[in-house]
Amino acid sequence: MKFEAKAAGRNCIMRMSEFELLSAREQIAKLYQQGVYIGKSKTQRFVKLLFQLDSFYVEIDYVSYRLAINKIYCTESTAILDEYLEQIEVEYLVG
Repeated sequence: MKFEAKAAGRNCIMRMSEFELLSAREQIAKLYQQGVYIGKSKTQRFVKLLFQLDSFYVEIDYVSYRLAINKIYCTESTAILDEYLEQIEVEYLVG
């Protein structure tokens, strides 16, 4: 008999649709606890942080860095990485 754990926990994989149902406060907590930080991007109005959480990416647009959130954007597309590619140090990713 195969047993599959359904309890919420660190080893459970979260789907993007589940993440989007969380409040903004819960989303931020989840990203800072379990997400992988990818990079930061600045525009005149916003500071954006990009994280990977399981099989999707989450970009947080802050009006004031880490104080006021403008938008939280989720995607499974790797196209969002384009803006951050110069920041990613590839030599640390390949062994």
